[in-house]
Amino acid sequence: MAYSALADLLKMVPEDELAQLTAEEGELPDPQVVAEAIARADAEIDSYLALRYPVPLTTASKRVKSLSVDLALYQLYSRRGLAPEVRRRRYEDAVAFLRQVALGQAVIDGAGGDAPEDIAGADRLFSRDGLGNW
Repeated sequence: MAYSALADLLKMVPEDELAQLTAEEGELPDPQVVAEAIARADAEIDSYLALRYPVPLTTASKRVKSLSVDLALYQLYSRRGLAPEVRRRRYEDAVAFLRQVALGQAVIDGAGGDAPEDIAGADRLFSRDGLGNW
């Protein structure tokens, strides 16, 4: 299940602009190109969240959907080589937030399941002095 959809992107940019970013011909957005951008965005989201949560998420919170939209739109603008400053900034903000999640400094509400244990607090198996509790 994708974290966002064409309709979500259309809430952020006008249809004719999305068509310019995705369609080689025609006046409508190309749903295949949009789906590919969303898939890349979601894969990037999962790469960060996988450090804390089971992925893919079964349900996407509003925050995850928003991240997916921002990352996908950046992908689409970059595809044409004309990412406006606001899109670049939103992309960078999204990645910064995802990094915080990966480091355990932020959480994704409703991510489903418990976040994995913090491995930094776990007993060490190996050290300079021996093999730990073996």
